[in-house]
Amino acid sequence: MPLQKTTPQEIIRQSILVFRRKGYYRTNMSDLARATGLTKGAFYHHFSSKEDVMRKALQASTQWFCEKVFCIADVEQLSPGERLDQMAELSFKAFTSGEGGCFFANTVLETAHVEDTFLAEITLFFDSWKLAIQKIYQHKYSAEQLEEVVEQTIADIEGSIVLMQLYKTPHLLQKALDRSRQRLADKNDLP
Repeated sequence: MPLQKTTPQEIIRQSILVFRRKGYYRTNMSDLARATGLTKGAFYHHFSSKEDVMRKALQASTQWFCEKVFCIADVEQLSPGERLDQMAELSFKAFTSGEGGCFFANTVLETAHVEDTFLAEITLFFDSWKLAIQKIYQHKYSAEQLEEVVEQTIADIEGSIVLMQLYKTPHLLQKALDRSRQRLADKNDLP
């Protein structure tokens, strides 16, 4: 029996799980309504289209990462290594919980060659992630090196998520996160 009341935030939370598991194109409004316990009509009361739900799902996910993970880069009471450790721990949990790996990477790989509908939301996530890592690495690398090291770090983590999904083993992601810590330690001078 469908639920009579639910919040838009709960609908988005449940929809993220469906999109992570099935992808954007293989998900339909019936899937989303079923996952949230709503009828299709009740679901349309909250959201006008699947595109609207996906856009809000990506925005909510970015907001979560900014508020829970990326903000750690600004905690000055922690050393750069401690900040990176905390970010890595939370990222590991986020990318290994449930099915699907990285919601943003999956979505860009699925949709970007077909349409650019969600590129702004996905770009915001990756730009926020880059900025957080730059804040941690900035005292270790020159301005010329910093962008390349940060992009390499994110590419390493995202690539490990793909392999983790393929081989069904989270240790590949853990190794990539460990390499991000090593990039911080390699320059010697800061704790």
